[in-house]
Parts: sequence; C-alpha cells; structure tokens
Amino acid sequence: MVKHYKRWYKPYKPWFIIGDNGGQVHVKRQTSGLSQVNMKGKTVLDIGCAEGLTSMQCEERGATLVHGIEKRVRAVEVARSLAGYARKSDKLKYFQGDLLRPKTALNQDGLLPQYDIVLANAVLHKVTKSAELLQMVLDRCKETIIIRAIDRNLAVSRRRSTDIVDYAAMRGFELDWEACGYPQGDPPYSLEGEAWMGVFHRVTD
Repeated sequence: MVKHYKRWYKPYKPWFIIGDNGGQVHVKRQTSGLSQVNMKGKTVLDIGCAEGLTSMQCEERGATLVHGIEKRVRAVEVARSLAGYARKSDKLKYFQGDLLRPKTALNQDGLLPQYDIVLANAVLHKVTKSAELLQMVLDRCKETIIIRAIDRNLAVSRRRSTDIVDYAAMRGFELDWEACGYPQGDPPYSLEGEAWMGVFHRVTD
C-alpha cells in the first residue's frame, strides 16, 4: 500500500486520496490562504491533517516543525510514510487523535504546549461543540490561526451558535483576511462546503 503512495509523492500529486468523499480533494483547495502567512522559522500545528499534504506545504514554506493530528489511523500511517520517504520525519510528525475528544487529542505526549501557527482545516463543523474545540486550539496558538469551515457559524451548543470572528475576537484574535469559495482554474474547484476561510493573529499589548 505504501508503495502506491510513494509513486505519486515526488513531487506529490495534487490530490488528497483519503477523505470522507473517497478522496479527490485538491491540495490547492486545502492550502488556499497559506500564502497570507509567513511560515519561515515557525512551528505549526495542523488540526485534521489527513495524509499530511498541507503539513508538507507548511514545511516547504519554511516552517521548522510541523505537527499534525488526524483521527483516521490509515491517514496517519500514510502521512508518516510520506514524511519518511521525503526524509523529513524530523520536521513532520503526526499524531492520531479524535477531535471529538479535544482534551485527549490535543494533550498527547510529544505535542508542544503552543505553536506559532495553527491550522484548523475543515474540522470545526464536524464536531458537536465546535466552540470548545476552537477555544482549545486558540489556547495553543501564539501568533496566527487559519480556519477553514463551511461558513462563519460556530456551534456553542446543540441549540446555540455564534460567529467565528466574534468568538475569536473575544479571545484576543483579530481577523486579518477572509475569503469565501475556492480559487477557480484548472482543474475547477467546487464551491460547495467548507467554503469560508479566515486568517487571524493574536493581539498583543
């Protein structure tokens, strides 16, 4: 199985191959917005990292250390295999964790207490209490957080929601940049689902 992944690794093909839709999620869709952030010399936490292709993009953009968390065991195995194949296992490290249980997933041995940059890529809408997960993610972010979601609604409980931007602002993060939809081009990108992205920075005194 790993041999199949190695064949398309270098340079790795532009498709996430393990996904809820059976794969075929374009890397450019997942990495849109990364150009808004300077990653040189930074530590990065990639929440919901899948096979680690976004994590690899962060490393290529200059990040010194990238940790990824992913629920699916198979995806974690692929991510680790690709990092080893690229001889970047010292910079790219992956952890298996269920974000439905964020306290357990985000407090594993080997993870840092905080990261310069945090990616929350298409995960908030997949958990019941997304506000709880976002709060923990914000606590681990020193400088910048990139959030991609269906829209700006954040579930505080089953019956109440709030705006992601407002929620982040109350916790010391200011919106720098936002966009809706995905870039068009070759190949075309779907505008359905997970079509809002925001880049925030922590406000310092």
